[in-house]
Amino acid sequence: MDAQHLYRIVLIDDSRMARLGLREQLNRTAEFRLVGEAGLMAEGLALVEKLTPDLVLLDISLPDGSGVHACRRLLAENPDTRVLILSVYDDPTVIREAVAAGAQGYVLKDTPVAMWRETMRRVAGGRAALGPQLLGTVMMEVRDMASGLSTACMAELSPQERRLFPLVAEGKTNKEIAVALSLSDKTVKNYISNMYSKLGITRRSQVATLYARTLPSGGISAEDCA
Repeated sequence: MDAQHLYRIVLIDDSRMARLGLREQLNRTAEFRLVGEAGLMAEGLALVEKLTPDLVLLDISLPDGSGVHACRRLLAENPDTRVLILSVYDDPTVIREAVAAGAQGYVLKDTPVAMWRETMRRVAGGRAALGPQLLGTVMMEVRDMASGLSTACMAELSPQERRLFPLVAEGKTNKEIAVALSLSDKTVKNYISNMYSKLGITRRSQVATLYARTLPSGGISAEDCA
């Protein structure tokens, strides 16, 4: 990131205490600047339209609508804005719905500050990211996907490619995946290239979306792999 660049952020959360806490954290960083905040979906959508921030921190549950619905509306009007969902729910179905709505990231509200910042950096910088506390949920879902994913295009993935799948969906870099799986950077790059080819995708953000669609009630069909 350019040393002079600040990621401009709009915060949408109905909890005043949550907004205060996040405001204080953001004010302590040199790379993020809070340019607006709102407690209602309608107010938040208007702010985003007016301020065109780089990143929106969006509560999953708002008094006048769901964060999922807000995310969908927000991105329809502001496709270049990145959305990081804030939530107290680690339910994979909720995660799936958020990602399917276009959110580039999902983080639990009780995530430690340092991890919060790293997740925001990833999403603001153009990568998909799940809060670190959600990796266990993702991994369990992948293990449980055997029956649902043994059909359609996921069946084409090798065991090693399936191991990479949730890590890529989380937004990890090739180097981070290499360390996690004790592989070389080149090997990881080759696995990911093969996985993209088999799944018919070209970007990491598509991996997160495809992963969301493989969760319960979001299964994929053979047509998705064409």
